[in-house]
Amino acid sequence: MTLISQNQVISIHMQRRSFLKFFTFLLTSLSFKVSSNNNNEKISFNHGVASGDPTNTNVIIWTRITKVSNTNIKVNWEISDDINFRKIIHSGTTKTSANKDFTVKVDAKISKEYNGTPIFYRFICNNYFSPIGSTITLPVDNPDLFNIAFCSCSNYPAGFFNAYKEIAKNKEVDLVLHLGDYIYEYDKNGYASENSNELDRVSIPSNELISLKDYRLRHAQYKTDQNLQLLHKNKPMIVVWDDHEFTNNTWKNGAENHSKDEGIFLSRKINALKAYYEWMPIRENPNKTNIWRSFEVGNLFQLLMLDTRLISREKQLDINAFFKDGVFDYQSYEKNLQKPRKLLGNKQFSWVKNTLDKKYKWSIFGQQILIGPKYLPEALKKIDKSLIPEYMQIYLQLAGKKLPWNTDQWDGYPKEREKFYKIIQNSQSNIILAGDTHSSWLSNLYDAKENFIGIEIGTPSISSPNGVDLFGEYANQIDNQYIDENNNLIYTNSSFKGYALLSITKENAKVVYKYVSTVKSTDYKNIESPTFDIKHNQPIKIGT
Repeated sequence: MTLISQNQVISIHMQRRSFLKFFTFLLTSLSFKVSSNNNNEKISFNHGVASGDPTNTNVIIWTRITKVSNTNIKVNWEISDDINFRKIIHSGTTKTSANKDFTVKVDAKISKEYNGTPIFYRFICNNYFSPIGSTITLPVDNPDLFNIAFCSCSNYPAGFFNAYKEIAKNKEVDLVLHLGDYIYEYDKNGYASENSNELDRVSIPSNELISLKDYRLRHAQYKTDQNLQLLHKNKPMIVVWDDHEFTNNTWKNGAENHSKDEGIFLSRKINALKAYYEWMPIRENPNKTNIWRSFEVGNLFQLLMLDTRLISREKQLDINAFFKDGVFDYQSYEKNLQKPRKLLGNKQFSWVKNTLDKKYKWSIFGQQILIGPKYLPEALKKIDKSLIPEYMQIYLQLAGKKLPWNTDQWDGYPKEREKFYKIIQNSQSNIILAGDTHSSWLSNLYDAKENFIGIEIGTPSISSPNGVDLFGEYANQIDNQYIDENNNLIYTNSSFKGYALLSITKENAKVVYKYVSTVKSTDYKNIESPTFDIKHNQPIKIGT
């Protein structure tokens, strides 16, 4: 989610959201000649390689061929148990074409003897090798420890992807989850582009994304980033979309950032979907709109990736409609907030119910938006108003009222949240991951009857602006006010970008936030949060 509208005024909507270990290595990005049966057209692998959606038996491997002509092309691929490819354990041939934007995706089946161990892959085309990637299948047996890095909100013009580099280099990371906003759709002068010329990170294409060509070009630009390439070739990634893979504040039939003069929204959505599946290392279902899927590691944990954004989400409640002559209509707002609005939808609810299995020590949910209630603190009314942008000051009327103000999050769908809580309350222990807000969050979750449901972990942005970009040093004070006045909030930080690392054992889980000091320079320092212990089906104690 972003902080300014396409009219270059900071968006009210956007401000509201304001694994086994394997060797990490530095691989060359050059291509080397080998023999091949294709024609002699010169090709290259300018967008690197990637792997994703590992299961106990399979893993997706991906690349993209850069070439001059528009002719179809044959691509060979190989998988080995060592980086020098002395032994090929699996290989094959596939084809790609302009209809796929010359992307290549293989769902490779891996022999069980290599389950959960590092394997290496490469592509060969027209006498050239691709860079070498490393990946794994998920272990069938329980590991002593499994580490998941998760992240979201990587805005190319906003700054450098320093946190991607840190994930790629972290030898502890077994698996990476990207919880959405992998790309952003704005034009070159849009959200968070103020320093793009200085940073040499101007968006391509220059216009806002609408056509299939537009979305393809933007995905291509992101995958030229060297830190993102390093991450993809070093770690397997499981991805899910949020709104900016389409456009800001998307719902199933429209979006805040889609107007009538931009054509039919369905056409835009189809274009974005096609480009997403072409350019991401994700397994494709026959119905490509159903992105929800599950993954398992022994009986240690199951991971359910959800769609809270695109397929079933009904239009968000417009909080601005409840300001009458500058005065907020609390009664009408509360009444409208309680009306049923679909977010997951019946089909996905049924899938969650049928997929959840109590045999797993941990049930982890990868999804896009904050699920725990978040209220504006009363203390905001007492601060110097010059520190708060004028457009935001009207929302101070909700401060201290224990009313949600970001209706794009689960807060705007309370009936749906209670339905979800009821379905998952019988699992052994729930951890719900979230992105979208650009800040770090750690909360205990309770249903409307005060039954403990699980733990929420919200990851900071990779580069998208957060509180420090708006409030400077005052961001830390606002964070403290949130903690003081939101009873179930354990930790929040809107001052740093980075990622979250979740470490899972049978006994417990731990989470630590890994920050970078800046995204405006490639010269940065690493900063780490305290480590938080998560015990089975128990709330985190305040102050721990």
